[in-house]
Amino acid sequence: MLDNDRSRQAYLRRTALLLALPLMLTLCAPIANAGVALEETGSTPESVWSDDYINHIFPWADADDRILQFKEYHTYDTVKQRMQRLAEDYSDVFEFHEGMNGGTNARGEQTTADAYEGWYYGHSSPWMKITTDVSGGEYNEFVGDNGNYADRPDVLIVGNHHAREWMSVQVPMMQLEVIAFSMDNIGYDNDGDGRVDEDGWGDTNGDGVLDDDGDCLALEASYQDSNGDGTPCGPGDLGVDEDYSEQWIVDLLDSRELYIVPMLNVDGNIYDREVFCPAPAWESCPSGGWRKNLRDNTFTGVTPLPDLQEEVDEDCDG
Repeated sequence: MLDNDRSRQAYLRRTALLLALPLMLTLCAPIANAGVALEETGSTPESVWSDDYINHIFPWADADDRILQFKEYHTYDTVKQRMQRLAEDYSDVFEFHEGMNGGTNARGEQTTADAYEGWYYGHSSPWMKITTDVSGGEYNEFVGDNGNYADRPDVLIVGNHHAREWMSVQVPMMQLEVIAFSMDNIGYDNDGDGRVDEDGWGDTNGDGVLDDDGDCLALEASYQDSNGDGTPCGPGDLGVDEDYSEQWIVDLLDSRELYIVPMLNVDGNIYDREVFCPAPAWESCPSGGWRKNLRDNTFTGVTPLPDLQEEVDEDCDG
């Protein structure tokens, strides 16, 4: 009787083990798969791209040039100096200007070059005309630029409408740098991965994925959101739109006339940075920063501030 009980218990244990085995395998399988996936999830930035690309070091300037590497904001002086240098180095496509000559405007008013200078500091806005054979074409007497072609549409890019928007100066300055660099570097390996022109701006192949060459998506998940905006492999992340075609940029200049004005509100920008919100602005600025220009609203020639005691003109929009 005892032997029968022992045999029965052994049988039940074996049966329970056999019944539980599929469940145990099911539970263990994700763990095993996760271990394999973790080991094979992807690469690291250092294994794919150059150190310069990873650290946002641009090829047109020394690594320690903080202005041209866009680690510090451009000032009026650095904007003007850099634009003049680019126009000198690429005179076949870049033409530097300040303000406009003036003449009879679209409203029938007579203006001179003085009308396009700042009221307070007296600087005109620096700007660049960009097109292939910029010294050819027709000359615009009012604006003062060459390179006007009837079959080329105009494209106007303006930064710093409002004085405190320092970042808006950087964008057109970056565009100038990219265009200039592209002129002499067709087929440049921008990210140092040994390939060229493999990931242009936007979704060039139309598959709904910005990362056309898949190098960002091939990274380990922890590296896919390098700019920290919460969107893995989105705009601005390492490996997205990183290797555009320089030839495509240069070819655009054959069919367009670009007008780039990095700092429209020169008066306001200088006043905001040097007087109203001097560095460090995040500590010294009493408000959100100076927004407008420095037109002499009081007609005293002394202060740019509006007269708070003056009666409000209801016909004025502020």
